[in-house]
Amino acid sequence: MKNTALTALGGIITALSVFFMFLSGIIPNMTYVIPAFSGLLLIVTLEEAELKWSFFIFTAVSILSLIIVADKEAAVMYVFFFGYYPAVKKLYEAHFHGLLRILLKLITFNAAIVLGYLLLIYVFLIPSDMMQDTFGFWGPVVLLALGNIVFLVYDRLINSLTYLYHKRVHPRVQKLFR
Repeated sequence: MKNTALTALGGIITALSVFFMFLSGIIPNMTYVIPAFSGLLLIVTLEEAELKWSFFIFTAVSILSLIIVADKEAAVMYVFFFGYYPAVKKLYEAHFHGLLRILLKLITFNAAIVLGYLLLIYVFLIPSDMMQDTFGFWGPVVLLALGNIVFLVYDRLINSLTYLYHKRVHPRVQKLFR
C-alpha cells in the first residue's frame, strides 16, 4: 500500500477508535469492553501495514483518549494494555513458542493491569477501598485471577478475528486501496 492509502486507513482506524473510546463515558459499565474493542481495530493495520503504523495509531488514540474521554479508567486500560496488545501479541507469536509465549502474555497482562490500577489510584485518585469494601480483602486478587481467564479468551478472540479478517476482509481492502 502507498503511504497516502496507509495514512487514510490510519486516520479512519484512529477516528473509529477515539469514537468508541468516547462512548465509554456515555455507555455505563463498558469500561473494559470498549477499550478491548478499540484495540481490536488495530488488527486492520497490523494486517495491512508495518508495525510502526499501528504504533502511530495507538499513540494518537491514547493521547486523545486521555484528553477527551470522560471514563479515565477506560482510557488508562486502553493505554496500558488494550491499545498495544494486538501488536505485542503479533511480536510474541513471531518470536516465541509454547509455554514461554503464554507466560510472556500473562506477565504482560498482569503487569499492565496492576500498573494501570496503581496509576488510577495514585494519580487520578480513584478510591481503591471501594473494591475491598465490596469483595473483601481477597477481592482484588480474585478479580485479577478472573481477569486472567478473560484475557486468555480475549487472546483467542484476536486469533479468530485476525483469521477472519485475513480471509474475508483483506482482499476487499486490497482492492479498495490499490
